Amino acid sequence: MSSLPRVHHAWVASWWNLRHGVEITRQQPDLYLKLLLLYSMPPLVAAALVLYAPKDNVWHDPLAYLLPLITIVVAPVVLMHAVDAGHGGERISVLEATRRGVPWVPRYVWTNVHTTLLFWIPVGTLMLLWERSPLGPWLPTVVWVPLIGLVALHQHVRTVLAPYLAVHGELGGTRAALTSWELGGRHFWHLLGTFVLGSLPVALPLGVAYLAVERFGPDPLSAALLAASWQLGWVGVQSTRGLLIPALHNAYEDLYAAALIDTARG
Repeated sequence: MSSLPRVHHAWVASWWNLRHGVEITRQQPDLYLKLLLLYSMPPLVAAALVLYAPKDNVWHDPLAYLLPLITIVVAPVVLMHAVDAGHGGERISVLEATRRGVPWVPRYVWTNVHTTLLFWIPVGTLMLLWERSPLGPWLPTVVWVPLIGLVALHQHVRTVLAPYLAVHGELGGTRAALTSWELGGRHFWHLLGTFVLGSLPVALPLGVAYLAVERFGPDPLSAALLAASWQLGWVGVQSTRGLLIPALHNAYEDLYAAALIDTARG
């Protein structure tokens, strides 16, 4: 199959992943709405601390930066288990999804240690070359920014299945990361399309709204957004997961199952 038909086929499969992901969430939309809202609360509370709480309290900085960790590392695993249950036709509660997800947080974190290294070693190297090396001024910003962005996107797509392989495939962190890297190479356009289609419908309007308010909004609101941008950023990430995680779950089910069949035949 030539490259263009292969890319077209991959994007059709990505659209299929998104559609079937939406079908999963439509079975129990209240569950996903509650999970998105519940696990958006920690960074929202942290943002309120940054903006309104006295900064001389000893607990201010730890809470402001540790509360979002609940959204960073617990929320995705809980949502993954909710989607897995919905994929099997099961209806569960917020409490049950949390009960199933929390025990897998250590493996999720350990897997992310591997994927973080795979992501930041090349991306961080390029950023250091841009900012600290003599090569930085030789190339214009219009070259550096797309280059770093493309490398970051490539590394993320190659490792995006690692959490699913660790949590649902029950692979160890190292093996999950390496298997994801292999599958991400073989099915790059399929996974890229799934990631883009699953995240842009929510991420794009949120990003445009943030930039518009930050640039053109009232000064107090712009200052508040900048001051709490790290905390509010995780609220934005959480808001994309209702579409993205179900779509990626379908990609995981298809691609990993196919890989197991190929291995058995091989």
